[in-house]
Amino acid sequence: MNSIDFKRYNVGSIIRPADNFDALKQQIGFLVKVVDALDIKFSDCENDPLRLAKDYVDGRIPIETCKAEAAFWWAKLDGKGAIRDFQDRDVLLARLAICLLSNDEDDVSVMGDNLSWFFEMLGFLKVDMTMPMRMMIEYFEFK
Repeated sequence: MNSIDFKRYNVGSIIRPADNFDALKQQIGFLVKVVDALDIKFSDCENDPLRLAKDYVDGRIPIETCKAEAAFWWAKLDGKGAIRDFQDRDVLLARLAICLLSNDEDDVSVMGDNLSWFFEMLGFLKVDMTMPMRMMIEYFEFK
């Protein structure tokens, strides 16, 4: 996999499981894998979004628990007046936490948008996107 045509692989061409629950678990599992591989840590939180996402993927908590915890991260953005801030690391980590936690088994149509947003946040965090892109290509099936 030395020279990959990354343009060939895009979020819109991912083949998702037919079952919404399985599709969402697959996607959140991928987000968790990338955040772990990049060794991204979340601070100032009682309930770590990475741990919560892992607990969801492992079947220990329902998605509603994750969505409820996402409110903390939205409040963090609102409290800082940071809705349009894409430079402050804490704000970007809050947005990444929201990617991990703000998901819905009843509306998986937004999974592609969520994954694209996740990649954008990594870019704003100045992550070299080669590894996350390789991970995506290895993790998902594509049309």
